[in-house]
Amino acid sequence: MVNMLRDIWIRNRRGFARILMLSIAASLTGGISIVMLVPMLGLLEVSANSASALKLLMLPLQGLPPAAQITVIIGVYFSLIVLKAYLGWLLRIQQSEFLEEYSLTLRRELYHAVSTARWEQLAAGKQTDTIDLFTAQCSQVSQGVFMLIELLSSVGTAFVSLGIALWLSLPVTVFVLILDCGFAWVFRRLMKESKYYGNEMIRINRALYSELYSQLRSIKEIRSYGVQKEHAVFFEEISRSAKDAKLKFMRRQAFPSMLYSISAAGMIAVIFLLCVLLFHMDTARLMVLVYVFTRLWPVFSGSINKITTIQTTVPAYEKLMEALRTLTAEESGQAQMTPIQFEKEIEFRNVCFTYQGSGEAVLHHVNFTLKKGSITALMGRSGAGKTTIADLLMGFLEPTSGEILIDGLRLSAGNLSGWRHDLGYIPQEPLILNATVRENLQRFHPTATQAKMEKALKKASIWNVVEKLPHGMDTVLGDGGIRLSGGERQRIVLARVLLGDPKLIVMDEATSAMDYESEMAVRNAIRNLNEQVTILIIAHRLATVRTAKYGLVLEAGKITESGTLRELASYPDGYFSRLLCID
Repeated sequence: MVNMLRDIWIRNRRGFARILMLSIAASLTGGISIVMLVPMLGLLEVSANSASALKLLMLPLQGLPPAAQITVIIGVYFSLIVLKAYLGWLLRIQQSEFLEEYSLTLRRELYHAVSTARWEQLAAGKQTDTIDLFTAQCSQVSQGVFMLIELLSSVGTAFVSLGIALWLSLPVTVFVLILDCGFAWVFRRLMKESKYYGNEMIRINRALYSELYSQLRSIKEIRSYGVQKEHAVFFEEISRSAKDAKLKFMRRQAFPSMLYSISAAGMIAVIFLLCVLLFHMDTARLMVLVYVFTRLWPVFSGSINKITTIQTTVPAYEKLMEALRTLTAEESGQAQMTPIQFEKEIEFRNVCFTYQGSGEAVLHHVNFTLKKGSITALMGRSGAGKTTIADLLMGFLEPTSGEILIDGLRLSAGNLSGWRHDLGYIPQEPLILNATVRENLQRFHPTATQAKMEKALKKASIWNVVEKLPHGMDTVLGDGGIRLSGGERQRIVLARVLLGDPKLIVMDEATSAMDYESEMAVRNAIRNLNEQVTILIIAHRLATVRTAKYGLVLEAGKITESGTLRELASYPDGYFSRLLCID
């Protein structure tokens, strides 16, 4: 909780100080308005004796007639109430602005950390856990910050009220403080358990998100197998565990509130008896003192509940801060744009790679060259390291040893951003936004003109399809591009890539799930580039491989065959020859 408070202060000192000052001002104004009840009650002759408090407060009004005194006191009291209401309104506005700005800053920093993190580090985590950070945990932290601000406001109110109570009666106030400290000690265990509950809820929420994400992605397959009921049971179990955990915590949290309410009634009765029978307090002070403690006791009990709630959000805060610390291992040179002149070739020279935390190398002394304007197929069994080579080529990973050279210039942190600017990537599962064709292009190339988009769509052999859509380029493609076939979606992605005038395109199993007609359309689109772009195709299928002129075979992390496809076909026991035989 202390770390959270420090973080709030560091992020927005001015806003936090403004809230504290408004809170103190509202508390003081409310406190003074309560004090004004003493002379009001005294002037109305509620009190039988002349109390010292009354004499002190009436001192500035001596010499005025009784009617004028009453008018002035009531006027001051009303003005204080109005001022307190205004300050309370202003405080709520400031709190809301502060909280929203804090949440925005937190999400902005988290997004920056995720979007610039080292790829190896990011890929090692679960996507649903990352979504959980942005949604549930950010919300939990925001709730904790809100409660922390409310707690500080309550502390200010409590100090002012205690000051009034001490002025009215020192012994009674000390008695009440001892009682409240006793309650806090009794319920200290609940506050400690709250942090455990926060960790438990993070675990359950992540499991819930993961199951929901998996089921929504595979809903078609689930229904095709007819196992909706079985999967509904899995989801029900996780949802019920979340409900049970929350209810268990709420029951524990509600018990202190109930006990505080019962204790408050008993405390007021005891205070009344002490003031009348033991201290013989005048009626004006007695009524104000009882009123003060009637307001103060809920502040005490509410503070316990606020601390408990804050403790439940501490694990979410710690997870967020941990993510910011670990993910901000930003790719060096991310903000730089040093261009690379790719005019001749890309060379992998003695490249080795081992993933962090793994003792076994994925690539062993890999050497090959990609000539400018060439189309090269990278072949090999699953797990051979093909995608790792693609990630190294695009700068998502750095070689453990060896180097990647572009026209003899080593690919490094200083020129990585410039190199990425000249790249195009087409994954196995194309990203099609639930938006129009135009938005799917301009979202990645904001300055693209209509003419450029049409040209790119024609190059990708998809313009004839787009023209026939109900609203042309302004047709919404649906979730995941459901209005299009697999091949059409890939050609939309290809058009998006071509719109950036890339020097190199990496296609990672981009046609593996297509039918023959769709694959032929993509292959023709690639061939129509007429050696304008260098293309690396990662593929298993022979039809896709035949699009290329050159081939590389990767087995167990090593390049075992390289050359033209004709040369590879001449190796009788080679991987490509066996692929030809299977076909």
